[in-house]
Amino acid sequence: MDEPRFPLYRRSANGLNWYRVDSFTRLVEVQRVGSRLLLHHLQAVAWPEQARIRELIAMLDGHVEECSATEVEELIALV
Repeated sequence: MDEPRFPLYRRSANGLNWYRVDSFTRLVEVQRVGSRLLLHHLQAVAWPEQARIRELIAMLDGHVEECSATEVEELIALV
C-alpha cells in the first residue's frame, strides 16, 4: 500500500461526522449534534485511537467515505 498524502478528508456514511486526517496520529473531526456543530482535535496516543485513524484512512468498514477538502474545511471554518 502506498503512503497516504495527508491531509485526507472523510465523512461518515450517515452524514453526521466529517474528518480531516492530518497524519497517522492526528485528526480534526466536525460532529453534527442536532443543529450544532462541534469541533474535536485528536492527538492519538493510545493504540485504539491510532487504530481508528487507520480505519478512517483505509475506509474498509463501509461506514466512511471520501469527501472533498472544501466540504470539510468549510465546516471547520463555521465552528
